[in-house]
Order: sequence, then C-alpha cells, then structure tokens
Amino acid sequence: MTVRSILETPSNSQDPMKSSSSPERSERTDAEAAEHVRTQFLRRVAHDIASPTGVTLTVLDELAASDKPRPELVAMARRSLRRLMRLSEHLALVAELEAGPLEPELATIDLRALTKQAVDEALTIDGRKDVVAASDLPGAPILIAGDARLLLVVMREVIGNALKLASSRVEVSLKSDAGGIALRVDDDGPGFAEESTATLGQRFVKRSSARGLGLSLSMSLDILRAHGGSLAITQSRLPPGRRGTGGAAVTITLPSTSNDVA
Repeated sequence: MTVRSILETPSNSQDPMKSSSSPERSERTDAEAAEHVRTQFLRRVAHDIASPTGVTLTVLDELAASDKPRPELVAMARRSLRRLMRLSEHLALVAELEAGPLEPELATIDLRALTKQAVDEALTIDGRKDVVAASDLPGAPILIAGDARLLLVVMREVIGNALKLASSRVEVSLKSDAGGIALRVDDDGPGFAEESTATLGQRFVKRSSARGLGLSLSMSLDILRAHGGSLAITQSRLPPGRRGTGGAAVTITLPSTSNDVA
C-alpha cells in the first residue's frame, strides 16, 4: 500500500477537484508501476552480473594460490563466464527487438543438429547433477529456412529454464510431420504460475514469482513469430517430481515448408 492510498479516504460527497484530477492520478499510477518494473529490471541485471562475476573472481584467487592444476575450478569459471555472455546476448537482443520488427537472416539449417547444440549448451550453463536430461531426436536431418542464431537462443532458453526448475528430469523431443515441426520440452518442476501464462510474451511485467521479467519468453515469442512459428505451454507428461506438482511442457512449433530460402 502506498502513502497516497492511505491518505485517500472515502467520502460521501463528490469533490470536483478530486474528480478532475482522476486522469492525473491514473498517469501517476502508471508512471509508478513503470518505475517499479525498471527498478526490478536493474536489480535483476545487477544480480545476474554480480553472481557469476563473484564466482569467477573466487576461482581465479583459488587458482592463483594453487600449485597444481585445478580443472574443476576452470570448469566453474567457464560456466560463470558463459552465463555473463548469455546475459550480454539477451540484453543486445532485447534492444534489437525494442528497436523495431525483427528480420531474421534466413538460411537452410538442420533443426536436429540445432536442437542437439541447444541441449549441450543449456546443460553447460544450467545443467545440474540431480537432473537427468533425455533427448528424443529423429535419425535424419530436419531442414528448414531460419536464422540459426535466433532459433538457438529460443531453444537454449526453453531447455535451460526446464533444467533450472526440474525436480529430477527433463525430456526434449523433436518431431516433424505434415502439420509442421514441434520441439517439446517437458520437466517435472513446479509448472508455470497463472500470472506467467496470463502475461505470456510481455516484457518488463511485474511478477510475484521468481520467473523474472518475462524476457526469455517474450524474446522467444518474437523470434518464433518472425519465423511463422508459435510457442505453447501445457501440462508435462512426466510424473510429478519431488514437490508433488505437475510440471510444465513448452512446445515450439515451426512451419516445415514455408520461408524457403531463394
């Protein structure tokens, strides 16, 4: 509750001054909400920079004091630096999306190979020892016209989010038929909160959950729409995890025959 809401007590009589200032109060409320979201965003970015940076500095201090190779510390530093690179990539992509309509650089790509790369990169950054990741990929390549850089961001983020939230298992499957191509990622985590699905695709929205400001999903939707694709969230087909709740399934759909490269 804000100070203004405490001071504004109900009255039986209509105050002309109060009535005339209603649009102004609405504008102030919108401005305060926008300021709150900006503050949240800056805090989140600061945390996402400070956390891997702190780990890397600690690792470097340990390596400097060690008189023998420490490959496990080198792996920790690499993981932290990859997280920083991902954050930089996200911020640059958000700026690109905010500047205007996205124009993918189309080329013939193999979605099977791209999915495998996305799984490998997601495991490198967000993999956990207590979560098993399984993949069900077709034996033959699946060729489409698309922007490999942008689609890799989408796939890696969806898989990475599943790895971070899963209780014990994530399954990635890629299927192609006459209706199109579907990449499905199932996890046995807590699922998506109602507010997350209600604001699906909106950037910089205020949320009470720990899913942040909607950057990953909004970026993914913009990229997929630019490819004629879509994204849907449903119930996971995996058994409930340790929390006892049904997990989430995120399905990326892309056309199989459109956007042919000339």
